[in-house]
Amino acid sequence: MWGKGTLSRSQPAWRERKGKEMMGSGQTSLEEITARKRLKRAEFKEARVRSERLERERQLLEEGKIQKEKGDESSEGTSEKRNKSQGQNSENGNESVNEKNRKRRRADNENDTDERPVYSEEYLNKEILQIAPEEALFLMQLDLLIIKHKDKTLTLRDFLHLIATPHPDDPFLVHYVVYYHYRRHRLIVKPGLKFGVDYLLYDRPIPLTHASTCVNVLASYHQYTPERKLVKDEISWQEINLWQRLMGNVRKKLKLVYVEIPCDGGDWRDVDTRSELEEVLKRYRIREVMNSRFVVAKERDVKSEK
Repeated sequence: MWGKGTLSRSQPAWRERKGKEMMGSGQTSLEEITARKRLKRAEFKEARVRSERLERERQLLEEGKIQKEKGDESSEGTSEKRNKSQGQNSENGNESVNEKNRKRRRADNENDTDERPVYSEEYLNKEILQIAPEEALFLMQLDLLIIKHKDKTLTLRDFLHLIATPHPDDPFLVHYVVYYHYRRHRLIVKPGLKFGVDYLLYDRPIPLTHASTCVNVLASYHQYTPERKLVKDEISWQEINLWQRLMGNVRKKLKLVYVEIPCDGGDWRDVDTRSELEEVLKRYRIREVMNSRFVVAKERDVKSEK
């Protein structure tokens, strides 16, 4: 459950998907299921627009606002038949397309055995696993990851000096405090770029569930007031409204996490062991604010059962 794939949706599954495709397996991947749903949804919308247009034309004819031409009666009958046939074809459209693709691949393999490409191990490893900086640091703390830069193995101190600044409100440090907090609570934390947030929280393995909560990280400068703030500490009602609309559409909860920035205590990057880094993290406090949109239809008072 670490990193992401460059050719997959939420986890590196491109190699497995491509292998099934080459072997002609009938199993479908998550990406293929999503593509089918989108195609079916587009066909449904097109059919709905077509039916609304026909209904509007029928009403105008009844009101006498438009006149039916000579060829309209025959064309109307043919259009209804065409709509029925298209509706029947759309139900099994995805299955027929996949079946045709499998038959075509099978025929190509039988006819072009000499020109068949060689699917080597190098070809199957096209996908690159990308690990976020927070994930890299967390794995380094657990002694599960070795990072090399310019043919040199980086220590914990070298890595922090490479990616962060010495300020106590360094964006990487502030976000890592939140990342470390939820990882300690045994939650899977993934980047939330596709939903416009900082992190996504999974309470179960990713193939089994969707993220239930989105997290946005904010800073609280009550103890430390620098000349220039590196982390955002204020949000507008427009931004809250925007996030709430999005969270409602994707069926997720929004959590605002405020990180209390402590006073400047020197260069926090000068750490060599896991215990020293944990001492730095203990200086920070977080405050969670669950944000939900008030919907009248969902928030009605339910009479208590007597």
